[in-house]
Amino acid sequence: MLNIIFAKHGELYNYKHVNLLYNRLYSYFPHAKFWCYTEDPKGIIEPVNIIPILKRPSLRKWWNKLALFSNEMPFEGKCLFFDLDMEIVGDPSPWINNFNTLTVVNDYYKKDLYYDKHSYDVNINSSIIAWTANEQIHVWEKFLENKDYFMRKYRGIDRFMVYEGIELYTFKDGIVNSVNNDSYDNAPVNMYNGIEYNL
Repeated sequence: MLNIIFAKHGELYNYKHVNLLYNRLYSYFPHAKFWCYTEDPKGIIEPVNIIPILKRPSLRKWWNKLALFSNEMPFEGKCLFFDLDMEIVGDPSPWINNFNTLTVVNDYYKKDLYYDKHSYDVNINSSIIAWTANEQIHVWEKFLENKDYFMRKYRGIDRFMVYEGIELYTFKDGIVNSVNNDSYDNAPVNMYNGIEYNL
């Protein structure tokens, strides 16, 4: 079983982003089960299964993605997460072949940047994540140990995972092209890095 998962919280992205991702990804993963973790399912098309956002703990924005590693999620087997600011322009499946580890995107365009230690800079991002259900529960449990502190300390879950010692692997370069840092013209996924993505 392959689960393809989205998370929609707040108003930055809407149901249209979910539906477009579903339609594009279904072309390449027709046997997958699709899910959206959200507080507002209105407008999301029916083949996408809805998971209501956990009422406790109450989390802001991207921090909700960490709950996907919780044992309260209904997933079984392989899990593949996509942020909503991703544009699918080709088949990403050749890059996605390892679910035995927690795998994220390598930010290839950051390799020559200076990293400010006090800013907890990182060169990975969680816009695409692959893992196996119930094998990364420790990520969620680690976060719950001191969630308020972590949310103040880190600007996003990428920094949390790197600086709290979560074991991470990365997809082979070429799976994404950052639209602000063009490099991989033939990448199957265009990554908008949180900038406005108009449909």
